Amino acid sequence: MADDRGPPRFGRAILLAPLAAPLAVLLGSAVRAFVTTRAAPDGVNPVVGVVFLAGLLLVFGSPLSYGATLLVLWPIGAVLRDAEAFSWWALTLVGLASGGLLFPLYMHALDPRGTWDFFPGVGPAAGAATGWAFWYIASRRVSGDATA
Repeated sequence: MADDRGPPRFGRAILLAPLAAPLAVLLGSAVRAFVTTRAAPDGVNPVVGVVFLAGLLLVFGSPLSYGATLLVLWPIGAVLRDAEAFSWWALTLVGLASGGLLFPLYMHALDPRGTWDFFPGVGPAAGAATGWAFWYIASRRVSGDATA
């Protein structure tokens, strides 16, 4: 690495970064609910729907995010670390691509005949958020640890 922070540390990144995906989907859905002027077809207030969605995202969204982190971000992060190319943009692009590919597959696996009405680009946004969070957490020095 070009700076004095030392090599990236993946332990905390693997545990915490996947939580960025459900948060990104929740924030995107909240923004969409606040700017949408139409009522939901079932008569539920869109803001109440976003609050309900928060719980669902943590239960159903976290497994996809943790799986993608373990199977995609962690190995690619290790390769980038070894090549001394560990950067925010590389992991964000990897997350964006994997989120764009895996999110629709996961949603189809959950409910093959269902229709999901998330904001446009939800998969890439969730993946990019996870990739950036992985980089951010892995590249930060742990407070009080001079060797981190």
